[in-house]
Amino acid sequence: MKRMMCILAALALTVCAPPAAAGSLDARARLDELGYLRAGAEDMDVAVRNFQTANALEVTGGLDEATLAALADADALSKQDYLRAVAERYPAEPLKSGDTGGDVRAMQEALRELGYYGGTRDGVFGDATRVAVMAFQTANGLAPTGEADRAMLLLLHEGQTLPWEDFIAGKVCKRGDSGVGVRSLQRRLKRMGYYNGECTDAFGESTQRAVERFQEQNGLEATGAADEETCRLLYSGAGVSLADDGVLRQGDAGEDVAALQGLLHALGYLPAENSGAFGADTFVAVTLFQIANGLAPTGEADEALLNALRGERATPLSQAEEALRKSEAAMDAAALSRAAAVAAEMPGQAFDGGANANYPGFPFAQYVYARVGVGLTGPGRILEEAVHQPFDAAGATGGEIVILQNPDGSLLYAVSLGGARIAYADAATGFVVSGDLSSMGQVNAYVWKPSAL
Repeated sequence: MKRMMCILAALALTVCAPPAAAGSLDARARLDELGYLRAGAEDMDVAVRNFQTANALEVTGGLDEATLAALADADALSKQDYLRAVAERYPAEPLKSGDTGGDVRAMQEALRELGYYGGTRDGVFGDATRVAVMAFQTANGLAPTGEADRAMLLLLHEGQTLPWEDFIAGKVCKRGDSGVGVRSLQRRLKRMGYYNGECTDAFGESTQRAVERFQEQNGLEATGAADEETCRLLYSGAGVSLADDGVLRQGDAGEDVAALQGLLHALGYLPAENSGAFGADTFVAVTLFQIANGLAPTGEADEALLNALRGERATPLSQAEEALRKSEAAMDAAALSRAAAVAAEMPGQAFDGGANANYPGFPFAQYVYARVGVGLTGPGRILEEAVHQPFDAAGATGGEIVILQNPDGSLLYAVSLGGARIAYADAATGFVVSGDLSSMGQVNAYVWKPSAL
């Protein structure tokens, strides 16, 4: 690691310019630089309000004199720094069923305002609260665990959240429709045991039959159309599921997940064991095992995978390097594009992929690659190869891994979204965020991509 840092320090430095004076300030560019304005956003009102909140200004949504002066100030608080500070306000341990107190009551009030909770704000975490938490998590890109961890509470109280009615309105669809809403419907129905087909973006006969079965099992009129009433029940977590298919997936929790983690830990694929929550780190471990043992890299643990884990011929991680490198070498431009798409969907989501003290951010890059069936290992090797390829925004391709060296010498692994945009996991807040390398203050940036590309 020290040798690599010497290599990094020997390469040319790139620094960002200080912010402009208020009189010549480009407010949009400055808000983007500080992380308040999402790429492609047309309306700056929300970004301005968030900046004003974070910097203790009157929240007007307008670019008044005080706001422009604060934007021009070199010490203006970035969204990332604000979220890091705010995160400390919330309990380190998740709120869960059976808990009581002011934190639960405040959560219930916030969930009620967004339309997720209709019960009494009594400060008691009961079944209705758990269902509301799961609905909020589903609608806002979090794993629907039914427990409110710090990342969820931060998003609920401080983030840009999606109200329940807005989420449902975007999910309503019927036969003949297509798009991401249809794919989301199919995935939800599949998870609940109603749909067995491929999760495409086309609402055809098989999807209609699955919707009808869900409606019949849940006392709704069997129209086959995913109307508002059907979607509310389907995505709330309160609907009746069919018999469990026995497949463990990301978002699951319990003793079966803990047993799976114990098997993966014993073979070296999972550094820690028995948390009982199927998060990003478990998804990666399952995918790596599948690649190493000649199984389809789905990231899901079915009976066949469990049998393979228990078998005498199970390949441990220590003997899996060749198979994993082959999956990496087989990665083509289409797979790299899919990796960029996965990374682009994740900013704003909580990331529970564990941590790597020596190579911060690597678990996020590893997870993104696992989502496209590539077994990425050896962060040190990737760093060593990357330092020979200084980052060039003009030639950047989405999906490549970008490694940043910060002024204090620390490193950060990120995934390119194309151009100078990157996505990475912010360890301080537990969220995936995006940034622009032209304004992040790194002293060096390097890029890595599979050898076949």
